[in-house]
Amino acid sequence: MKNKEFVETLAAKCNLQKKEAGAIVEAFWDIVVTTITKGDEVVSPFGKFFLHKKAAGTARNPRTGEVVKTAAKIVPKFRPNKALKEAVQGKPKAKK
Repeated sequence: MKNKEFVETLAAKCNLQKKEAGAIVEAFWDIVVTTITKGDEVVSPFGKFFLHKKAAGTARNPRTGEVVKTAAKIVPKFRPNKALKEAVQGKPKAKK
């Protein structure tokens, strides 16, 4: 599902205008990016967004076989929660 389709589905499901739904989606991503950029985590109902530090290392160029050094970097990560994992696997939702 692309962003446009997601916004349309959200608008229909929540009885919103597409413009309002788009603003909500943009605000959500802005909050996630701003928060994790500061080094904090965002724990949502479907999982956790956070930053992960990757150490420098080596990799191999598949065409030439040459070994190259890779720089250390920080990458965004998402870890789905138990409920999302179970929903994807078709398990029934646990009652609270």
